[in-house]
Amino acid sequence: MNDYSLRVSEKYFNSLEGILKSELFGMKIPFAAKNCEELYAERCAEHFEKITPANLKDHTALYSCLEALCEYVADLIEENDFDLGDVFFDSYSDVSELIKLIEPEQITFERFKYLSDEECPAAYSMKFIFKPVPDEIMEIALHGDEPVYAGSYRKVSPWNENLAKKKYNYLKGHSS
Repeated sequence: MNDYSLRVSEKYFNSLEGILKSELFGMKIPFAAKNCEELYAERCAEHFEKITPANLKDHTALYSCLEALCEYVADLIEENDFDLGDVFFDSYSDVSELIKLIEPEQITFERFKYLSDEECPAAYSMKFIFKPVPDEIMEIALHGDEPVYAGSYRKVSPWNENLAKKKYNYLKGHSS
């Protein structure tokens, strides 16, 4: 078992905090785990740590979220006329190019209230900063094999079924 430096959160009620090592992003990422015991927090962290650049496409919900986030970032660049220097990025850019431009700031794992820690699939939202313009913050959310949200940072829950209907959700039209 990995050491995630798991502890009770001082910031959030009924939450745990820890740190995981992400091979996908090549860095340590702080995480929070809501409404769960250590078992669920550790299981989710282990699940995320197994995602690598080589197997990312096998994680279809995450990949769908990141593809939709490519469109969001392309729109963000176009609407704000951001100067990225030598970097070219548009809605046709690959997820691997997106990963170079964003940095995870936090992952929030969240257990569904009607499922036990053992039954609940890994569910999380991820907050990212846009490295070229660090005050631009974005987010994705998913549960199990179901992509839920991609777009601007809104502190979404991976269990919010209403997000699929929202105009600001870049996952509209995407499927895993």
